[in-house]
Amino acid sequence: MKGKVYLIGCGTGDPELLTLKALKAFKKLDIALIDHLISQEIIELLPKETKILYVGKQQGKLSIKQEEINNLIYEFAKEGLTVGRLKSGDPYVFGRGGEEALFLLERGVEVEVIPGISSATSAPLYAGIPVVMRGYATSFSVVSAHLAGNKFNKDWIPLLRLKNHTVIVLMGLSRAKDILKEAKRQNINLNIPVAIISNASRKNQKVITGKLNELENLSKQAEKPAVIVFGEVVKLKDKLLKTNEIKEILEGEAIWKNS
Repeated sequence: MKGKVYLIGCGTGDPELLTLKALKAFKKLDIALIDHLISQEIIELLPKETKILYVGKQQGKLSIKQEEINNLIYEFAKEGLTVGRLKSGDPYVFGRGGEEALFLLERGVEVEVIPGISSATSAPLYAGIPVVMRGYATSFSVVSAHLAGNKFNKDWIPLLRLKNHTVIVLMGLSRAKDILKEAKRQNINLNIPVAIISNASRKNQKVITGKLNELENLSKQAEKPAVIVFGEVVKLKDKLLKTNEIKEILEGEAIWKNS
């Protein structure tokens, strides 16, 4: 087996957030299998001779199954190719990178995993929201609102009861109605501050804030991909953005909206 596979975390879409290790790996690739959330700016950093295959999975759309993606990577590696699996965020943070790595290693393929910046922490940062801060939150949780088979994950809802805690929900925008319904059923405080950050770090970033009881209506104003943040730290958004440091990163082109 002469081929090698790189599982590359590509962050939230801003090419400047790529690691040097990721960029070095780009230069070695014969073929790149790309998720649908990878930005065009990042794709353009690949060598012109690198073949590109789009394998991203999108909710509600016909897409390649994970098992088929695993087999594709394996077959390319068997041919002796250097394969790049470009994944948004970090490969091991709800990116199914662990599944791909295990599948390949069990079949004798050399695999190198390159970390990426996860939207779980960078999206709040770009919205002016620190996930932990003394006096507001001493811990945080990262959860997914989805389970296998497109089922709703409600196991994390009790985390909303924790004091001084931030809950970050990935893949939750389409489940906003379910989240609110389950929170009501479990008698969660509906005045918890919430922020929805769409297209984090990109020029079309949009931030919407409100309270848990408004979540369903807020979600209708947001776009995918989005990260939902629950907790008192959301109140810091406007205070921290007054420094203009984060706004300058976005070159003044982001849309900021308060509910």
